[in-house]
Amino acid sequence: MDRRQNKTQLGIKEVFIHLLSESPIDKITVSRISELADINRGTFYLHYHDVYDLHDQIVTELIADMTAIFNTTYPTTTENYSSFKTLSYQLVTYIATHQTTVDVLLNQQQVGTIVFKKIKKTFIQKALTLEIDLSDNIPDKIEINFIVSGIMGLIIDFISHELPITAEELYQNIYNLLLKL
Repeated sequence: MDRRQNKTQLGIKEVFIHLLSESPIDKITVSRISELADINRGTFYLHYHDVYDLHDQIVTELIADMTAIFNTTYPTTTENYSSFKTLSYQLVTYIATHQTTVDVLLNQQQVGTIVFKKIKKTFIQKALTLEIDLSDNIPDKIEINFIVSGIMGLIIDFISHELPITAEELYQNIYNLLLKL
């Protein structure tokens, strides 16, 4: 994809997120997105089938990006806990960079819960896959679920400004918590 297409898609996504912050998805039209993004409807349809496809692609990209961070930084051995610091830092930095998008997606009625559950489920599955010896151990599964849920809760509170700290403080606190476990 060339730079012009990337710029067009970025513009469409930014307008969509802005509209989604003000209205439910079923009230957002391709016409309104096209008008605000200063494109014609045909250009929108070159990239997306409809507003729901646009929404799904944004969610899919966020999950894929966070999963890639998780996959590349999750510790591969129990001696490699410094990787938790890298994991915490990269996840929090990514989320802080995309804070508006993540906030809007997570605060949608009903859909936000689905997005949260998808991210949480993905991280739990990845952790269990990487921790092969835990796959049939219920207490360890519960521990991983608890850790992922706790971290997701902190991130949601950070995004929604209910946790008045910087991204740096958040990642450092998450890392320190992970070291205690």
